[in-house]
Amino acid sequence: MDKNDDIVELRKMMRVSELVPYLKQKNIKFEKISESDAEKYLRNNNNYYNVTSYKHNFLKYPSPAGEKEGLYQDLDFAYLKDLSIIDHRLRLVLFKMIIDIEHYLKIKILNTIETIDEEDGYRIVNMFLEKDFNDEKNPKRVHKSIFKKVGSDYYNQIFSKYDIDQDKKLENIPVWEFLEIITFGELINFYALFTEEYNLEEENKNIFILREIGKLRNAVAHNSCVLSDLERKDNPYPPDYKITNYLQKCEIGKETRSNKLANSRIRQITYTLYMFNEIVTSDGIRYNVTEDINKLFFGRIIYHKEYYNNNELLKSVYTYFKKIIEKNYVVYTDKK
Repeated sequence: MDKNDDIVELRKMMRVSELVPYLKQKNIKFEKISESDAEKYLRNNNNYYNVTSYKHNFLKYPSPAGEKEGLYQDLDFAYLKDLSIIDHRLRLVLFKMIIDIEHYLKIKILNTIETIDEEDGYRIVNMFLEKDFNDEKNPKRVHKSIFKKVGSDYYNQIFSKYDIDQDKKLENIPVWEFLEIITFGELINFYALFTEEYNLEEENKNIFILREIGKLRNAVAHNSCVLSDLERKDNPYPPDYKITNYLQKCEIGKETRSNKLANSRIRQITYTLYMFNEIVTSDGIRYNVTEDINKLFFGRIIYHKEYYNNNELLKSVYTYFKKIIEKNYVVYTDKK
C-alpha cells in the first residue's frame, strides 16, 4: 500500500472574491443586493459559513430537473443576509431570557429549601458534591469546573473561606454560595438531584425542559446560528405534557405541534418561551423582554417579509411562533 493512500485531500480555502461566483453556480441570485455589496458584507460583517447556513431553509430543484437539478429555486443572497441579521437579534433576546431563567431558578431553589425541614442549606450541596466526586464515568467534573474559577477575583471572595485542595472533596459550601459558582448545566443537574431527593415531582418534570434550554444557551452564548436547518427532523422524542398543554392553549394543533417540535431548535426556543413566563416573577423583567420580543417579531423579522413569499417553511415557522407570542407575550400599555 502506498503511504499516501490514507492522505485526505483537504478542500481549498476560498477567497472572499471567489465566494460570489461559487454561490452563483448554485443559482443563488444577486438581484436584491449587488455582487460587490455582498462581497463587502462577507468581508466586513459576517463569514461565509454563517451566512450560507440559512440556505438549507430554501428549496432546491428536485430530480429530475435537468440542468437545474440540485440548484436553489428562489434564493437571493439578500435573503441570507436578512436571516443572518434576524438570527443575531434573536440570539440576543434568547440569551437575555435564558439568563433570567437561570437567575429565577436559583431563587426558586432557595425559596423551596426554606420549606424543607431536613434541609439546612448544606445537606443537598454535600450530596451533590459527594456524587460528583465519586462519579464512575466522569469523577470530579463539577469539582474541576469549580477549581478553574478559583483565580477569579469574584469567585476568590467565595473560595477564600474554604480549603481548596484539588485532591480533596469539596464540602460544606452553603447553597446560596454554591449556586453562584456553578454553570447552568451544573445547576440543572443539581436541581434534578434536589427535586428527586425531596420528592418534588412537579418540579422534577421541568428537568427535561431545562436541559433543552441549556442546549440553546450553549448555542447562543457561542453565537451559533439558531435559524438554520429548520426543516430538519432531529428530535423524535414526545414533548412534556406541560408543553403540549401550553401549545394547545395557543391554538396550535397536534399535527403542527408534532411537526415543529421535531426540530431541535424550534423545540428549544418553544421551551424557552414557556419556561420564561413560568419561572420569572419580576413584572419589570417580563415587560422588558415582552417589548424586545414584539419589536423583533412584529418589526425586524417582517421588515423584508416579501423575501419569503414563496417559502412555506419559514412562513409556517413564523405563524407557529406568532400564535405563542400573541397568547403569552402581550405588550401592555402601562409600563412597569
